[in-house]
Amino acid sequence: MGIMSKLGLHKGSAKTASPGQLGGAAGLHSSEFELSHVGPYQIQAPIGSGGMGTVYKALDPARDVTVAIKVLDRRYDLDKKKSKQDYLGREVLIAASLNHPTVIKMEKEIINQEDVEGNLRRCLIMEFIDGYNLKHFIDNRILTIKQMTNLTIRLAEGLDFLHQNGVVHRDIKPANFLISRDMSQVKICDFGLSKSSATWRTRWLKEKGGTRLYMSPEQLRKQTLDARSDIFSFGITMFELFTGRHPCAGNNPREIQKQLLSSKYRFPAPSSINREVPERMDRVILKALRRNLDTRYQSCTEMLLDITRVSGSRI
Repeated sequence: MGIMSKLGLHKGSAKTASPGQLGGAAGLHSSEFELSHVGPYQIQAPIGSGGMGTVYKALDPARDVTVAIKVLDRRYDLDKKKSKQDYLGREVLIAASLNHPTVIKMEKEIINQEDVEGNLRRCLIMEFIDGYNLKHFIDNRILTIKQMTNLTIRLAEGLDFLHQNGVVHRDIKPANFLISRDMSQVKICDFGLSKSSATWRTRWLKEKGGTRLYMSPEQLRKQTLDARSDIFSFGITMFELFTGRHPCAGNNPREIQKQLLSSKYRFPAPSSINREVPERMDRVILKALRRNLDTRYQSCTEMLLDITRVSGSRI
């Protein structure tokens, strides 16, 4: 869809709206949600939540335009340390300027909107994808090997684009990949922890944050990260997509973290769990999961070439 160019927002400014400007959408009760609307968009339903806030589906009834709106958790404005991280500002700074079919589109401005309790909230407007995140397909095992491979190629193309533009995502995991119901759209989202060499504001960010079950060994050790860290996290995601389970066999996050770090733990071949996985795909995934940075894939371009060869073989 065309991204919200008719909002009338201008670069470098912030737009503040108050609940009294617009009436609630018919059939909706504002008390059900933390906001009744954001600007012209009427909040319809929550569609996802995480540590940083909640994402809502919202509709501009006058133009019949549906969007997704990320509302930052109030703790990130109330807590001085968290406020300094400016996760929404970083997301806009990095992702709003990227133009690629697999990168979620978003407005370049953050809207300050009063919630139903009168608190000012920071909101980010993005394109709405009517579908699921990748975890849905991992959990439900409804894709063929060919479909999984094609999805992997499209996501790797998106990651390759990010890396070629100096962006390290730093939170690659199934929940941050969105797929439309008809599978025509595949999107990378949530750039709140990303950093980019193209802007001084994020280039020197400290290496923290992320999701531990999907972290590379160097990210767990809080070392300096580059694109190869995203490749390791993508390797874990690929392993889950093709097998339905994490490559580590630990019973809890602490055990899994130890296994991710320890060279004594050997990741199993995906085909040992799902016999339909081709041996060539085993090699791709296990190379992405190498703990040694020098023997791991050095770029998504290199990995993408190997995945494409798998796709062109017997799948």
